[in-house]
Amino acid sequence: MNVKKPIQGYQAVFATLARHVGPDNVITDKASLSPYGKDIFYESKPPIAVVRPGTIEEVSATVQTVTMAGLCLSARGGGLSYSAGYLTDREDSVTLDMRRLSEIVEINQDDMYVRVQAGVTWNQLNDALEPLGLRTPFWGTGSGLFATVGGGVSQNAINYGSGRFGTLAESVIGLRLVMANGKELRTGSWSAEVEPVPFNRYYGPDLTGLFIGDSGALGVKTEIALQLIPRPQEVRYAAFSFADRNDFAAATGSVGRLGLVSECFGLDPFFLSERIASTGFANDIDKLLGIAKGQNSILRGMREAFKVAAAGRRYLKDVGYTLHMSVDGRNDNDADTALGSVKAACTAHRGREIEASIPKVMRGTPFPPPVMMLGPNGDRWVPMHGILPHSLHATLLDDIDAYMDAKRDVIERHGLVWGQVSNLIGQSRVLIEVNLYWKDRRTDMIESYLDDNFLKTREVHNSDPTAHAAVGELRKGLANLFRQRGCTHMQIGRSYPFLESRMDGAAELLKSLKETVDPDNLINPGALGF
Repeated sequence: MNVKKPIQGYQAVFATLARHVGPDNVITDKASLSPYGKDIFYESKPPIAVVRPGTIEEVSATVQTVTMAGLCLSARGGGLSYSAGYLTDREDSVTLDMRRLSEIVEINQDDMYVRVQAGVTWNQLNDALEPLGLRTPFWGTGSGLFATVGGGVSQNAINYGSGRFGTLAESVIGLRLVMANGKELRTGSWSAEVEPVPFNRYYGPDLTGLFIGDSGALGVKTEIALQLIPRPQEVRYAAFSFADRNDFAAATGSVGRLGLVSECFGLDPFFLSERIASTGFANDIDKLLGIAKGQNSILRGMREAFKVAAAGRRYLKDVGYTLHMSVDGRNDNDADTALGSVKAACTAHRGREIEASIPKVMRGTPFPPPVMMLGPNGDRWVPMHGILPHSLHATLLDDIDAYMDAKRDVIERHGLVWGQVSNLIGQSRVLIEVNLYWKDRRTDMIESYLDDNFLKTREVHNSDPTAHAAVGELRKGLANLFRQRGCTHMQIGRSYPFLESRMDGAAELLKSLKETVDPDNLINPGALGF
C-alpha cells in the first residue's frame, strides 16, 4: 500500500472523514473520546477520532481514508470488551463505532438465514425474529442489550443456545467485510460472481472462519449472515446441587454429551451468591414480569413468576456446586423427554434437584442492563476464561484453586474476591471462567452503560491502581495456567498469548495472512499478537 502521511496534523483527514459520514458522525473532542479509550478492565490512550459510519459505503470510504493517511484503525461494536480488543497504545488511532450500521437486511424464511449489519444488537435481532417463530441457533450473549452481532463475530461468543449449538461461529454462514485497502470481501456462497446469496458457508477453503474470532485484526465486518432455526415451542428448566466438585464436573460432561440442553451454567457457591446479590433477581419485579411474558400462557407464566419469587434466595442455602439448565423442545413430549434424560444424568452423579429459578429468570429477561460490571458493593468486575474438553474440567478447577491459593497474600492484601463459572459449549467442550472483583474507581465507560438509579445503589470507591495492577497480574497468571493445559479462548484481544502459543507452522501461516490482508499492520495492530 502507498501510505500517505497526514497533512497539517490530522485536520485534513478529519475533514475528509466528515465529507464521507457527515460532520456529526466524526467525534474529536476529548470528553467524548474518553470512554472509547477504555473497556471494562483496561484503560488506554483514547483514539484521536471516532467515526460513526451509517452505510457499508461509508465504512469503505472511512477505512480507505484512514489507512491511506497512515493512521491505524479499530472497529468497536457494543464496547463491552474486557480484553483490550479494540484499544491501542498508538498515538494515531481512529475508532470505527459500528452502532449506526444497525439494519436487519433480510430475513429469508425459505432458505432459513438472516442478514444483519454489524451494529445490530442481539436484543434487536431476537425481537425481530420472535414474531416469526424463528431464532438463530446461538442467539446472543447476556450483554445483548448493547452487544452487537459484528462485535460477537470478531470476538466469538457463547451463551444462549451454546449448550446445544456451540459458539456463535457455528451459526455464521457468511461474512461481508471491508479490508485494509477499503475494498469489499464476501465469503462462502456469498462470494459468487453471479447472484451472490449467503446460503452456504462452505465452498472450497473456509474463508468465513478466517475472520471469526480475529478480534477485528484482519478486516472490518459490515454484514453477517446467520443460520435460522424454528423457535422452540416449549422450554423446561432444571437445577441441581452437588456436594462434591468432581461429581459436578462429571455431571456437566454427561449432560453435555447428551446434546439436549440449550444453556447449562455451573456456578461455584461464592459466584452463585455474588451473582444473586448483584442482580437481586428475587425482588426484581421487572424480571418476574419478563418471565410471564416469555411463557406460552399468561396464567402459566405468572405461576412460574410467583414460584421464583417464593423460592428467592432461600433455596440457595446449603447448596454446593450447582448446574442451571434450560431445555428447548418442539412440543411438550419432546421437552419433557429431554428434561428427563438431563435429570437422570445429574442424579447419576449424586446431584440433588433444587428450584430452577436462575435459568427461568435468565430466559425471562435474556438481555438485561449490564449490571454485572459492578458487584453488589460497587466492586469492579472482570473475568478470565479457558475452554477445554470435558475430561479436563475437574483438573483445571483444581489447578485454578491451587493457583489462587498460592496468591492468597495478594488477594487478601487488596481485598479481592473471586468465583468460578463453568459454561457448557456443545457436546465436547466446557468453558471455565474465573470472575475477579476488586474495589476501584468506576470509569466513565462503565457508567455510560448503567442507569443513574442503579448507580445510586452501588458504593463508590476511590481509584486503587495497585489493586488494579494486582488483578492484572492474576489474570496474566491465569492465562499462563490455561496455556499450560492447552485451553482455547474467545475475546482474545490482547489478554491471551495467542500468536506466541501457536505451533511454528500455524504462527507463520497466520502472520503471512495478516501481511496479505493488512500489509502495513494498520487494522487493530497488537490484537492477537500481530
